[in-house]
Amino acid sequence: MLSVKNVSKYLLTPLLLTPFTLTTAHADTILGVYAGIGNWNPEYSGDIGNSALNIEELGFDDDNYSFGYIALEHPIPVLPNIRLQRTEMDTSETATLNRAFEFDDITFNVNETVATDLDLSHTDVILYYEILDNYVSVDLGINARVFDGEVTVTGENSGRDTLDIDATLPMLYGKVQFDIPATGFYVGADASFIDIDGDSLSDITLRGGYAFDSVVDLGIEFGYRIIELELDDLDDFNTDIEIDGFYGAVTFHF
Repeated sequence: MLSVKNVSKYLLTPLLLTPFTLTTAHADTILGVYAGIGNWNPEYSGDIGNSALNIEELGFDDDNYSFGYIALEHPIPVLPNIRLQRTEMDTSETATLNRAFEFDDITFNVNETVATDLDLSHTDVILYYEILDNYVSVDLGINARVFDGEVTVTGENSGRDTLDIDATLPMLYGKVQFDIPATGFYVGADASFIDIDGDSLSDITLRGGYAFDSVVDLGIEFGYRIIELELDDLDDFNTDIEIDGFYGAVTFHF
């Protein structure tokens, strides 16, 4: 089971040591603000529920989600920078089952019409240090991912059951970016990850973009985001799903 108690020491150790390794980085000489808003168009795949039903059999295919973030970077080496990001992931689907589906304490039967509401919306609170800050930049830190959603399954005959997804998961965080000199173009990637006792969550983004150099650096960014979630017997609920797809965003830096 994912447990804050089991991983807090494991995650905090690299964060506490990082200030003593900042020999090659240089931070913003004044407060730097980075922000962005965008739209993500992912597809679902994998299994959900105690009977390991393919999530596509519940009607899940693709969807559109909005997200936004803001990051504050400062010139004080011993204090971490902070990034706040919000992703809305609320989906409702209806399907007629081709086989039985067991969710929590209810078994939904073959040929039963089932409505599923899956809300994986979350907020990321990321504390990080700049290890490098030049044409190549590297950030390392921790991410506290706060889920505030739920899963509700309603069958036309079997009834309704809801499982709250209300938890804060501490994750390792890293980011790397390569700025192409004198062009405004860049490519990069970032990842958040945790794996404890067979339960795991990873969130990886590959990106490329262009920023106009001005008083406010306005830019555009395109990328591919992949979330993989594996839970084994969390409150009588099992899942092993992947949510991945392309996104586009408008970015700001001032």
